[in-house]
Formats: sequence, structure tokens, C-alpha cells
Amino acid sequence: MRHLFAALLAVVLIAGGAMWVRADDKAASSDKKTIEGELVDMHCYAKGEKHGESHADCGKKCLKGGEKAGVLSDGKAITIDTDGKALADYCSQTVRVTGAVDSDNKTIKPDKVEVKDGDNWKEVSLTAGDSDKK
Repeated sequence: MRHLFAALLAVVLIAGGAMWVRADDKAASSDKKTIEGELVDMHCYAKGEKHGESHADCGKKCLKGGEKAGVLSDGKAITIDTDGKALADYCSQTVRVTGAVDSDNKTIKPDKVEVKDGDNWKEVSLTAGDSDKK
């Protein structure tokens, strides 16, 4: 009976250790970064790589309709893990997003989003309906 108990205890400890290692791996795959590029709506970008000034009005409608926003940088798009409605007015503009990047899911959880305003950067509220932060 003692041997059975010892064996079960060993299995539980090994399984618990493996779960702890997996949690550390997940944390390691999420890094804080700042990504600068064009704000796009991921629906149209994924369907036909539509972006740019000629697509700004459509992109704004898509984001206001609930589609996800993304940042197009160096020919690659990453989804911004926030409400796209809050960013709709800035579609096709240059943005800078700072936050935790999940490389596996190609997403960024933003701490801060800024939009290029001439030579300056203006912080954007991440809540739909709020005015821009000063």
C-alpha cells in the first residue's frame, strides 16, 4: 500500500512540475514590445490585404462594426487585442502600439496606443466613445 501511495505521489508531483514549466513557457512567449505601422481593419486585410488611404473609409466602417484592428508593419499584420471601435477614426493612419505580444497567436495586448500627429504622437483612448487622452 505504501508503494502505491508513493507512486501516486510521484505522478502528481511530476505532473504538477510539468504544468508549472508550461506556464513559464507561456509567459516567455509574451514579450512587451512597441510596434509602429499602419492601423488596418483585420477583416479586409485578411481577405485581400486591403489597406491604405484608399481603404480608410471602409476600414473605419469595419472597425466601428466590431471588426478587430491590427498594425501593418514591414508587410506583416498583428491583431490588436482591444475593441476596434475605439480605434476606428485612426484607420489607415500611422500608429504606435506598446504592449504584450503573443507570438503564437499574432496578437498584441496594448498598454498604450498612439497615433502620429504631424511630428508628434498623440495617445488614443482604448475605450470606444472616450475622447483622446492628452
